[in-house]
Amino acid sequence: MLVVIIHPEQWNGGSDRCTVAMIRYFVNAGHRVVWLTTMIDEYWRNHQWEGVEVRDIGLKLHPGDWFSQNVALGWYLSFSDLNPDLVVIDHSASCVPLLKWRFPSVKMLFYCHFPQQLVTPSRLFLYRWYSRMIGVAEEYLFEKTDIIMVNSHFTANQFRRVMPTIPDHKIQVVYPPCDVDAIVSQAATAISRKNRAPNDRYIFMSMNRFWPEKRLDIIVEAAGILKRRGYKFLVQLAGSVMPHIPESKIYYDDLRKMTSELNVEDVVEFVPSPSELRKFELYRTCDSALYTPPNEHFGIVPIEALEQRRPVIVCDSGGPAETVIEDVTGNKIASPNPELLADAMEKHMKRVEWPALDTDDGYRIQRARFDREFSYQGFCDHIESALKEMFPGKIELHLPPLLPINYATFPFTGSPAASQPINRQANPSTILHFPTLPPTLNCAPPTVAHPPPIYPFR
Repeated sequence: MLVVIIHPEQWNGGSDRCTVAMIRYFVNAGHRVVWLTTMIDEYWRNHQWEGVEVRDIGLKLHPGDWFSQNVALGWYLSFSDLNPDLVVIDHSASCVPLLKWRFPSVKMLFYCHFPQQLVTPSRLFLYRWYSRMIGVAEEYLFEKTDIIMVNSHFTANQFRRVMPTIPDHKIQVVYPPCDVDAIVSQAATAISRKNRAPNDRYIFMSMNRFWPEKRLDIIVEAAGILKRRGYKFLVQLAGSVMPHIPESKIYYDDLRKMTSELNVEDVVEFVPSPSELRKFELYRTCDSALYTPPNEHFGIVPIEALEQRRPVIVCDSGGPAETVIEDVTGNKIASPNPELLADAMEKHMKRVEWPALDTDDGYRIQRARFDREFSYQGFCDHIESALKEMFPGKIELHLPPLLPINYATFPFTGSPAASQPINRQANPSTILHFPTLPPTLNCAPPTVAHPPPIYPFR
């Protein structure tokens, strides 16, 4: 089967992990996979994957304008040498009618991160009106798809609200796979706080893009409140500074200026654009994770925190409201308010143990939940079910076995440090090398003899 994946921009974000997981699944199932894109971020350019044909058409369109980018990729596919059996699309359904006209028998699988008409850009006045015009046509575009996967029940409810004519049977909630990075980066096995040396001060870690909607500013303000209350702690603000989008760098600079103005430079540390290995080091050394954007469509960080056995503080809205279990895997605050966040952080510093994360017996339950709903294995199970629905009796799919607990020893072929950059301008159709799955994986967690942590942080 020929599978064409249309993913216009490959950034270092949660939606891009879905693309990686889709590619991994279809390659391992033995299909020919062609990936059409308009841009691949520097983060991914050195990755070497086996069996994927990448066609980067190199359009210099406005970053984030997925509507026009998917139209361009649809035209490219229509006049290419490809005759796909299945087209997988995300971000925008703008190319669906064209492809259905050009390839009448092709099946369309759409992965929806959020309806385009509900994404209100903060850049320009005219761009807002452009986005609203897209929303007028969006419902018609989605009617042409065969299956629509959405990344959370929150997104599903919003989708049904603005596009009520789409049949319910087309919409499936499929959480993104949240262990792709651990697989690819060969991250060390997650370790509980009880099985590592306690920190001399409580460490909070925020892992998020530097972007205004992520509300990292309330973390800096909460740090000032806790400092005035006399607590001993450290906040690590880690995440991508997006080089192609000016708002990201401006927001990063504003946050650094805020830390100086609030006199919290001694308790707030910036970790811009960490590598994947560095990211998981931060998870292992922190005591709690922070995730502050409200109404986030899904939110991969709370699930990464779960996989890494760390409690998390989130806003009680959007995807995190349904994925974080109150007082079991973390806490929720009613709104992105620095006082509420400071109170929740204080509660974490005073709490000695999170049994569902810190103890092996308690974590088995949460790990089983993770594997069922948020892992690469669970994600692939949903993809396989969808394909059997679209191609009844025609395709026999075989997913190579994965053990459910730990993918950290995955043999990544061609590390970024060892591989050479790909010159896509010279060669727009590039074969990337993608590793096959190992037959066995080491699931034994390391054991470190340390007493249970006691946190004298005040």
